[in-house]
Amino acid sequence: MMKILISLFIALTISSFSFAGLKAYDFSLKTLDGKTVKLSELKGNVVILIFWSTKCPVCKKEMPVLWRWYKEKYADKNVKVLAIVINTKDKKKIKKAVSEWGFGFTVLLPDSKVLKKYFVPGTPTFYILRKNLTVGKILFGEQKLKTFEKYIEKFLKE
Repeated sequence: MMKILISLFIALTISSFSFAGLKAYDFSLKTLDGKTVKLSELKGNVVILIFWSTKCPVCKKEMPVLWRWYKEKYADKNVKVLAIVINTKDKKKIKKAVSEWGFGFTVLLPDSKVLKKYFVPGTPTFYILRKNLTVGKILFGEQKLKTFEKYIEKFLKE
């Protein structure tokens, strides 16, 4: 319980600061199939980084909803979504969660340096990056699709 309260306090504290305009930490991470994704190569797109866990009930609920919404509304636009798993590097566990939950975002394997650079007090944590790869918005926990749309549409127009 104390850990949850501390995480909540940190999240609320962090969310009260403005991160707008801060350059997102550039990374190169491996996908489940061994390819490398470099964040800087996505410049020109609005990028959503989803930090998630295979043990997260909110993630299990939200990821399929976000996937369907993304495919219907943003897959053919300059919007990219990267799902960075934080709790395991076990590809079998990750693939099982992706398959059972039913989503198709590019899944990236965790890296301790990346997890330190991006503050993730719990899962899910979302970073919405502008097309110039600066931080536009950070969201914690369960979100409404309208919240994502608000920032995506704003950042696509920039």
